[in-house]
Amino acid sequence: MKNLLILTLISALIISLVPPLTYGPLTDKSDIGNHGTGETIRVFLASENTAVDMDFREYITGVVAAEMPAEFHEEALSAAACAAATLARLKMQSEGEDSLQGAVISTDPKKHQAYITKEEMKERWNGDEKAYYEKLSRAVDKAIDYSITYKGKLITPVYHSMSTGLTENAENVWGSAVPYLVSVKSPGDPLSPGYEATITLSFDEFREKAEENGAVLSDDITLWLGKCSYTDAGTLKSINIGGKDFSGAEIRSIFSLRSGAVTFAMTKDGVSMTTRGYGHGAGLSQYGANYLAKEGYTWQEIIKHYYTGVEIEII
Repeated sequence: MKNLLILTLISALIISLVPPLTYGPLTDKSDIGNHGTGETIRVFLASENTAVDMDFREYITGVVAAEMPAEFHEEALSAAACAAATLARLKMQSEGEDSLQGAVISTDPKKHQAYITKEEMKERWNGDEKAYYEKLSRAVDKAIDYSITYKGKLITPVYHSMSTGLTENAENVWGSAVPYLVSVKSPGDPLSPGYEATITLSFDEFREKAEENGAVLSDDITLWLGKCSYTDAGTLKSINIGGKDFSGAEIRSIFSLRSGAVTFAMTKDGVSMTTRGYGHGAGLSQYGANYLAKEGYTWQEIIKHYYTGVEIEII
C-alpha cells in the first residue's frame, strides 16, 4: 500500500518542463497513414473543465506535441510517446476520478501530463506544421503500442526537461526509493540551452518570501543562510534559512526556480540563486534523450537508459 501511494504521488507530480512549441493546415492523420490502436481514453480537459472520450493515438500525439520540442530527434520523440502511453495505460487501470468528472487522466501538467489540440499545434509550429506533424506521427506510430514495465507491471514514467548531468534517485525527490528511478548519467544535459540560470532577489524580497514560509530572519543578513547539503546529483537536500530547514523542492517552489539543484550567494544587491537543469530531475531527461538520439541511441535504448531494469512490452 505504501508503494502504491508513493507511485500515485509521483505520477501526480509529473511536470512537463519543456516550454510548449506549435501547428497551419494539418493533414488529417489518414493522409499520413492510419496507425491508430483502436483504444479510447477518457481525458479531463483542464482548460475547458470538461471530460471527453478521445482516440488514444490522438491523445498521445497531443501529449508529445505539448511535452517535447518538435525539433527534437525522432527517436527521442518516440521515447516520449512510449512514456506518455505508459502513464495513460497506468491511469486506465484505475477508475475515473470524481474531481476529473470520471476521466482517468488530466491535461493539467501539474497533475498528469500536458496535451495540446491540432489548433494549438498550428500556433506553435507556424509555417512548419505539415513537416512537424508528419515527423511526430511517425515517432508516435513506432512506440504507441508499447508500454514500459518493471517486473511485469506498468511503471510510473516520470520525466523532466533536463538534469544536472546526473538524474536523481526517487527518494531524493519524493522521499521514497523506486527501483527503476535511480540516478544515471545524462551527458547531454549540461550542453542544453538554459542549463544554468541565476535570479537575484533584493534582501526585502527574499526576506518576505522566506518568512511567509516559516523562517525568522534577523537584521544581520550574514546569518540568514545556514548549512547546506546536497545529493550526488547536485540537488539541494537541505538548507537552514532563519532557523528553519528547507528541502530543494521547497526552495524551488517558494522562489519559483527552474530546479532544486540550487546554490546561493549573498551579493551587494541581494540573494542570488543559481540553478542547474530544469525540473525535478528524476526519470527520463527530455534534452538528454535528444542528445542520446543524436548519438545513435534508439528510442528503446533511451528508455532503458533512464528507467533502470525495465522492459518494453505490448500490453
